[in-house]
Amino acid sequence: MDEIFEQLKQHAKRYPKAQPEDFIKLLYQNEFGPEHAIEDSEQMLANLIRESYETEGQESELFVPIGNHLVRLNIHVAMKEYDLEEINGWFIRTGKTHRGSMASFLEKIKVFEKSFSKISYHFTKKALEEYLAYYRGKAYPSVHHSELYQELYKPHYRVVQENIWK
Repeated sequence: MDEIFEQLKQHAKRYPKAQPEDFIKLLYQNEFGPEHAIEDSEQMLANLIRESYETEGQESELFVPIGNHLVRLNIHVAMKEYDLEEINGWFIRTGKTHRGSMASFLEKIKVFEKSFSKISYHFTKKALEEYLAYYRGKAYPSVHHSELYQELYKPHYRVVQENIWK
């Protein structure tokens, strides 16, 4: 679980205004990859094409590591070198091959809770506790980034296996 602590620390530094749900999203993606998002490959490509027009290029790196041999591949940067069909294919392949477990995900949430005193987060411990109580009550679904995170960091990425494009 040291890798999870490091990912939390790196993301808190990189995205200082991230909210509890943004860290839960990170942990969820770290554990399950994009498996929850894999549906109709043609619809997924259409969604990627639509999103490619919305990218503002907030991130300058090709990818951001999220641990567990996965990365968030920046659409804006990636589409300068790769076509959207390739990117979509990597996303689908990752979703079909990467599997996680609820037990492991719950352990990662515990690391998140315990990290509060060691990592500088932009929210209070009470806000974290309230969000986690709400999240547990929803039975641990995949979540979206917070509105603040979306506004500040303009995330446009796909979770893929690291170095799948090589």
